[in-house]
Amino acid sequence: MSKTSNRILISLILVVVLLVSACNAQTPAVEPTAAPTSTTAPTEPPVEEPTEETTVEPVPGSIVITDVIGREITLEVPANKLVGTHNPTLNAAIVLGGGGTYLVGFGNKSMSRGLYEIVVDGYNELAEIGKGSNVNMESVIATGADLVILPERQKDLIPQFEEINIPTIVILDSEESFDTIKQALQILGMAVGENEKVEMINSFIDDQLENAQNLLEDTTEKPSVLFLGGSSALSVATDSMIQTSLIDTSGGVNAVSGVDVVGSFAEVSVEQIIAWNPDVIWFPSYADYSVDDLLNDPAWSSINAIQNKRVYQFPSLLEPWDYPTAAVVLGVDWALHNLHPDLFDYETLMKNVNDFYMMVYGRTFTAEQLGIE
Repeated sequence: MSKTSNRILISLILVVVLLVSACNAQTPAVEPTAAPTSTTAPTEPPVEEPTEETTVEPVPGSIVITDVIGREITLEVPANKLVGTHNPTLNAAIVLGGGGTYLVGFGNKSMSRGLYEIVVDGYNELAEIGKGSNVNMESVIATGADLVILPERQKDLIPQFEEINIPTIVILDSEESFDTIKQALQILGMAVGENEKVEMINSFIDDQLENAQNLLEDTTEKPSVLFLGGSSALSVATDSMIQTSLIDTSGGVNAVSGVDVVGSFAEVSVEQIIAWNPDVIWFPSYADYSVDDLLNDPAWSSINAIQNKRVYQFPSLLEPWDYPTAAVVLGVDWALHNLHPDLFDYETLMKNVNDFYMMVYGRTFTAEQLGIE
């Protein structure tokens, strides 16, 4: 074969190869798993399947509560096993439960009064968990508590209870007043599902306060009152304490002035008390001193209240009526009778007392049990 023929043959072969390659390039390979696509936009947007996140609904019956320091707490179900470290705060649980219905642990039983032994079934067997910085967390866990209730003054304890995964609600404001007492009942009432009882008790409180205001509307006489603490006759109630609200509401004026302490009892000198010269002196029945101790103390002899023998034990034998609890409204009634007996007689006082205890605990108590003279 000539060189010319060879060149022609090779050229033909190259042409054939190029034609085959071109045909393959124009026919793309089809992936077996690929879905067909459209180059035109759909007439309707595709419907997205709801994700798990978008279908989550709140737990039926869950309760969201904002406590007095602005924390938001969620309970999946109403609480029914409560503990606390502060007796006046725990009183809200006892009041709403009509006894020990919700209580599984107590802060310090030695600070409580005789009422709880009567109305709380199994009171002596209730665990003592400690108070303040001395709370025993193992004891708390052993109670099976599902809620801790605290006053604002003990809010620093919250992290300790959070560490053992027990919800904690601060229900009692540090600034004691009738409004903060009612607020404590409202917050706890939401937590345990006792809203109707809260409304009933708070309405009773409002009615008694309104009645006192109406009775005193035309009264110009306002005796100065000194409210002493239980630990010492030289400790006095100051502003932002429920004792001051109690004095004002019952038609008196707090004799204490010029004291820097706010929200707690302040220690003063006997000379300061003489300078205040109160018309009336009240102190709790659990105090470490008596009426006779004050009346017979020569250092106090120049004080109006001593000279006129207007020194009284404030009812606190069964439970204190001067604590920031619902029963303080009975303290208002007693104080009103004490300062203005012509406007508020003993029979009305006892009727209101009986109505309150029947509403809360389904029973009444004698004047002797209550420590009413």
